[in-house]
Amino acid sequence: MTGQRRVLEVGGLPTHAFGHRDPLWWAVILLVCIEGTMLVLLTLSYFYLRDRMTPWPVDPIPRALAWVATVELALWLISAAPTHLAGKAAIRGSVRGMRNGLIAATVPAIVGLVCRFVIMRALPFDWDANAYASVVWTLLGAQWFHGLTGAGENVLYIVLLFRGPVEHKHRVDIQVSTPLWYFVIAGATLVWLVLFLGPLLGGGR
Repeated sequence: MTGQRRVLEVGGLPTHAFGHRDPLWWAVILLVCIEGTMLVLLTLSYFYLRDRMTPWPVDPIPRALAWVATVELALWLISAAPTHLAGKAAIRGSVRGMRNGLIAATVPAIVGLVCRFVIMRALPFDWDANAYASVVWTLLGAQWFHGLTGAGENVLYIVLLFRGPVEHKHRVDIQVSTPLWYFVIAGATLVWLVLFLGPLLGGGR
């Protein structure tokens, strides 16, 4: 008796998907989990040192830099809305909407990255001065690198949207990048709360 092979016809299925139906979305979420764990561990290291070093902080962060960090955080928060709109435009297939959203998100992000660079250049201690300095520099640098890669990716998308051709896979990429952008904003918020809220409220030099 000869068995018959069952064939599943998939020719009518869509060639792309958005959100959790796309494997790339899950890859981005896993990446966020990995990088987020790193930021959490750095934060725990900061508080671990705080309980074991006297005086604390060894070299206080100047209040002026805390204000710069506040401006930086505000810029990242501003970028959230146009990022959301760009993701919605990607689902609709609106090239103009994607362009406008990404540009409106990337410009304040780049200014925010410049603010972080200014902060790191103006810190009153080098990265290798002591354990406190090392964890501060690592926390600032790691989160800054996340923002830098996110903004760089956006610039590439913007160039593609102007030059074309824009394919379905590019729309999926833009929509999938929104959770990563939100992660960058969350990381900037964490850094501000851990490193700059105290100097901002408590005065300082």
